[in-house]
Amino acid sequence: MVANDTLDFDFNTLPQIGNGFLTRLNAIREADPVFWSDHQRGWIVTRHADVTEGYSGRLPLSTARLVETVVQGFPERAAKMPVLMKSLPNWIINADPPAHTRMRSLMNKAFGIKVVNSVRGFAQANIEAVLDEVAERGTAECNEDIARVITAKTILKLLGVPQEHLPRLKGWATAVVGALATVNAPDEMLAAGERAVLEMFELFAEEIEKRRANPQDDVFTGLVQAVDGGDRLTMEEMVGSSVVLLLAGHDTTLNSMVLGVETLSRHPEHRQFLREHPEGIDKAVLELMRYFAMATGQTRLVVEDFEWHGKKLKKGDPVYLMQAGANRDPRVFENPEVLDFSREGYNNMTFAPGIHHCIGHLLARMQLNEFFSRTYQRFAQVEVIEDNPQFAPPWVFRGIPKLDVRFHPISSNVVAAG
Repeated sequence: MVANDTLDFDFNTLPQIGNGFLTRLNAIREADPVFWSDHQRGWIVTRHADVTEGYSGRLPLSTARLVETVVQGFPERAAKMPVLMKSLPNWIINADPPAHTRMRSLMNKAFGIKVVNSVRGFAQANIEAVLDEVAERGTAECNEDIARVITAKTILKLLGVPQEHLPRLKGWATAVVGALATVNAPDEMLAAGERAVLEMFELFAEEIEKRRANPQDDVFTGLVQAVDGGDRLTMEEMVGSSVVLLLAGHDTTLNSMVLGVETLSRHPEHRQFLREHPEGIDKAVLELMRYFAMATGQTRLVVEDFEWHGKKLKKGDPVYLMQAGANRDPRVFENPEVLDFSREGYNNMTFAPGIHHCIGHLLARMQLNEFFSRTYQRFAQVEVIEDNPQFAPPWVFRGIPKLDVRFHPISSNVVAAG
């Protein structure tokens, strides 16, 4: 049996260990299905069946977790973020049934396939414009020159927020994700998250009030008009839902684009597959997301003592449900360390299973499918210029904040470019 201190590691070391994060999760998964981490002061769950059970809603695990985990052991942190702390219970990702069931039912009316398809043409034109620009330049920074322009413009269009707010989006996303997704975040990071939420609340509340008087074809109008048996979302719930959509629909999709480009730079045969099999783009992108593991995991809190795989979990213990570990579980995925575009995606955990299945998954998949399809129809290779790109600190949604790339048009020698 491997010693606990040999397996354990600090999630905050992500910038230093990079994809070694996935190797560490693999080791924990094969050694112990419910592993106590002294570094995280919580339980790490990594096997596919167990992560599925953790997300199912059948165990005494609460999703109303962010307040407790952000201020874990340091209650004075809450005083540094009063608006953020007060708003978190109104975020659907931070609600348990029956509140979650009610909010999701109403929000599904605003985030369905009809709404996603309404911005597909905008997204396609936006992607082509970005690719035109970078093709002419020859090089670009993948986050700011490509992925953020694509995802931010699309999410602003979907919400109905004026495009003039595009420059503010990066700061908002970075600040809030940093405050909530960094273990034991420092005070300055918490303060930045508070400022960002205040700015978003002010803007979103103003836009929502405009839709009451003048409905538009956008998500804000959908939130205002969502009714189920006379029940409506409150203003606080609508604003909270908009913040979640802005962050999840922008920052996570951005990270997925960048990680996908970095991964495909090392897999010429998979780039060729995308060119030759455009009909297989959706399955290929799901496999790509499984492989590069942008969505690493989520936290739950134990609400009453229970036993799991012989371990006694106590009320208040954090539980880290690690999708990245589950997505490489050899009990479910044959040759899980291999990127395989023929792999069926029905066991893929990227968007989380169960009652908290990502409500924005249709928007994310649409943008990623359009981006990777169009990119590799135009370019034989998007070459990563620097070696060993560094990951950002947040572990929940992994990202590479700087990735300089060079474009090799499809007309050039594909073999040489690959």
